[in-house]
Amino acid sequence: MALGLIQKGQYALDIGGSSIVVVGVSGKPGGLKLHTYFEWPIPSGLVIDGEIAEPELFARELKTMVGRYKLRGRTVQLAVSNQKVIVRTIEMPDMTEEELAGAIQFQAQEYIPIPVDEVVLDSQVTGKRVDPDGSVRQEVLLVAGQRTMIATLLQAIRQSGLRVAGIDVSSLALVRALVPEAGYFAEGGEQGVCRGIADISSSVSTLVVAVEGAMRFTRIVNFSSDRFARVLADARDIPFEDAHIMVRRIGLKGPMPSDNEFYPDEVVRECQETLASVADELSEEIRRSFDYYEGQEAAARVAELILSGRGALVRNLDAYLSNSLGLPVVIGNPLMLISHNASGESDAELSSVAPCLSVAVGLAMPEEN
Repeated sequence: MALGLIQKGQYALDIGGSSIVVVGVSGKPGGLKLHTYFEWPIPSGLVIDGEIAEPELFARELKTMVGRYKLRGRTVQLAVSNQKVIVRTIEMPDMTEEELAGAIQFQAQEYIPIPVDEVVLDSQVTGKRVDPDGSVRQEVLLVAGQRTMIATLLQAIRQSGLRVAGIDVSSLALVRALVPEAGYFAEGGEQGVCRGIADISSSVSTLVVAVEGAMRFTRIVNFSSDRFARVLADARDIPFEDAHIMVRRIGLKGPMPSDNEFYPDEVVRECQETLASVADELSEEIRRSFDYYEGQEAAARVAELILSGRGALVRNLDAYLSNSLGLPVVIGNPLMLISHNASGESDAELSSVAPCLSVAVGLAMPEEN
């Protein structure tokens, strides 16, 4: 099974550290229908830092989910996002697809730190340019996933009774779901708007830079949305579940007022101070990543940050990051791509979890003909 960069299935599984989000989409772009959505919680420790840590237990949990929702035999699209997936943008001379595949296989070791015989490789041409001397260069997205990690994931999925259509990288799914493509009337050579994405999941954080619909940079950070609640639980010596509620009801200091009906002012202040230290860690990771990208030749400055994943539900995190990074920050809403909700969940319920659906919606979207 190659690491797929092209969408093939309309059911998608986004596997996080604490749950699996399942989305099903039908129809064509411009008239998409959400026909399936649910979230299946999984025990802690089955997925760690974006990898399946307990394959047999994970497969058993997934099989229970498949049976509960009658998904056996369904074809699904998967995403991977961990430190064993490498994504690079490289330049190659203009050549045919067959020639490019051979050249990539031959030169890949120059760009990835894992031995080539231990990875699954894939590539996609994302653009071309003509140099002043008239020679044509093409920009190529190179993806390498550690073979053992991919095999473990595939085996667990197949043991559950599902079929795998393809495996994508989360960063590409995020770009499809959250970043508008270049406008129809864009001027030739116009660079377009440079946007960043920070998807803070319950497993890892995926940082992306994209110009219009083209990804230019991505990095995986071992920072999960659960870190906010875990640090707060340790600081206040309270159960994780209680801390998780406080993260949502109190959150960080910002424009959305905290829920003072349940918490006294002193508790609110202490909670916000603790969560600010965690938000500062995240902010520094984002800043370093964007600084690295902007230091590359011909790179544009990131003009806006899109916040998605479970971390986007931390109260006032968007405003806090905006102030810290000096950037406009918006909450990602992949449901803007959906024309009709037939999932059985209310529009209000879907709206409340919309940022958490970004990877799954990006995976489930059908190809444009």
